Amino acid sequence: MFRTAGLLRPPGLATLRALKFLASTFVILGALLGSGCGPSGGPSQDTYVPKPKGSVTFNKDIAPIVFQNCTGCHHPGGSAPFPLLAYDDVKKRAGQIADVTHARTMPPWLPDPRVVPLLGERRLSVQQIGLIRQWTEEGAGEGNPLDLPPLPKWNVGWQLGEPDLVVKPTVAYTLAAEGRDNYRNLIVRIPTTVRRHVRGIEFRPNSRAVHHVFLRFDKTPQSRALDGKDGQPGFAGLHGPRSAENPITFASWQPGKTPRFYPPDLAWPLEPETDLILQMHLQPIGKVETIAPEVAFYFTDQPGGAIAFKFPLDSYTIDIPPGASRHTVTDLFVAPVDLEVRQILPHAHYLAKELKGYADLPDGSRRWLMSIPNWDFNWQGEYQYPSPIHLPKGTKVTMEWTFDNSTNNPRNPHHPPRRVIYGSDTTDEMAEMWLQVVMKSQADHATLMQHLQPRVVRDALLANQALIRRDPGNARAHAEIGSVLTMSGQAAEALPFLRRAIELDPNYDESHYFLGLALRIGKQLEESAREFETALRLNPRHARARGNLGLVFVEMNNLPAAVQQFELALQLNPQDQIARDMLEKIRASLGLK
Repeated sequence: MFRTAGLLRPPGLATLRALKFLASTFVILGALLGSGCGPSGGPSQDTYVPKPKGSVTFNKDIAPIVFQNCTGCHHPGGSAPFPLLAYDDVKKRAGQIADVTHARTMPPWLPDPRVVPLLGERRLSVQQIGLIRQWTEEGAGEGNPLDLPPLPKWNVGWQLGEPDLVVKPTVAYTLAAEGRDNYRNLIVRIPTTVRRHVRGIEFRPNSRAVHHVFLRFDKTPQSRALDGKDGQPGFAGLHGPRSAENPITFASWQPGKTPRFYPPDLAWPLEPETDLILQMHLQPIGKVETIAPEVAFYFTDQPGGAIAFKFPLDSYTIDIPPGASRHTVTDLFVAPVDLEVRQILPHAHYLAKELKGYADLPDGSRRWLMSIPNWDFNWQGEYQYPSPIHLPKGTKVTMEWTFDNSTNNPRNPHHPPRRVIYGSDTTDEMAEMWLQVVMKSQADHATLMQHLQPRVVRDALLANQALIRRDPGNARAHAEIGSVLTMSGQAAEALPFLRRAIELDPNYDESHYFLGLALRIGKQLEESAREFETALRLNPRHARARGNLGLVFVEMNNLPAAVQQFELALQLNPQDQIARDMLEKIRASLGLK
């Protein structure tokens, strides 16, 4: 599930095995020309003009294409399952290579370059595809050894080069061989003692059970307090502490993603004593897996100056009938300030077929942001524009996903097709189009945040309502709705959801914390204090519960007890400015130092 904005976050074995088999089969077949780690080249023509019969050879014509577009991944230690370094490597797969390049499943590149130009385009020209086909049909000759170009060089190990810092979990997580999709958060302390500026991140999974990962960063002890509470490394689920935030860049890993450095103005600060949270979507693969991925950091001495943010267009009301071949889901966003779009990240699952993303400008013109005519879940990623796309205030940005839930969709995981609704499992569906935008000023940033907040609340409520419809006993979804309502000024409306969450799972500290907060807002102070105390009994390191319990004692005029709670809160989180300010005021009023 793709929930990475730094605001409020919503959140059958046989089918999964079949799904994994289909996905892996496609990836292996498609990988015949690698993940296109090099740029495409050659002339751009609509029709292939054949060369004289028998004149096309590997050394002169095919090797340059393969070396430029394939060997970056198809080499020993690369991400592809076999090498394509020599004539014999390519000849024995010539027919398959001709097929997958003609079908444009390889090199993997989902966006239509005729609609939206993007950096790092991995796409062969008509002439290159034609050369491969002609060479194959004419016997795949080797040619003159003197025509063979030198092999390209590539990085062994990390694709971005030698990192400045590599971190990994100190204790691995063990994933069971079977079961449903698993969401697990592993906490890694980043060993930095001074502020560093990050210019790039590279993620390396150590298991094919890792489906996708989001990297979040917590400058407080709140995530660490959850580590191992259920007897296993990290903590489960999609709902971590809100103190765990995302940087201004896309900090994630998905199948098919090619890492790259950020533009200089988007380098972001990494503070000392920060915890890295690896929010992983794991899929059982039929055998027990040890999950211990690595993350490489690349630093710069120059801080980035851009005022940037990421937000999605999305839908949580997806409901695709069985047999529907063109089911459309849309979302619309109106820019409240001038925006500069730098990157875009689409996400959907196996039923998705087509994405259209476009901006209707105030002058009546349309600017395309993304066009994917044939979505492939196995090769998704984020995309960067060659130059920023300027969207004036008042621009209407539209996301339009089309889904195929018919038997004609070879990627449909359901046979026969069945109704599919929104959900985080890969056999459910999602529809998202994330934008990374840069603004002119902090005032514009504040305006954007104010404009987005109702959408964030709406999305969180819709997402968790969908989870409850599927599973009325989902305690975390009830708790999340209660927390969203509380934080958006609807504390009274939050109470029944939080009480129900506690009925379903009385040992979840966050339900007690937010119930205590809603009760404090409603001036039900004694009951509020009991809920904060329960949260602290369940999680003694819950700094926010300590601080809020101190505020309750202030309102009850029990200042000595308030002082004690604020002191404990600051021990847990020295950055709690509210606790610090209240402590100073109380001490001053009591004549204490």
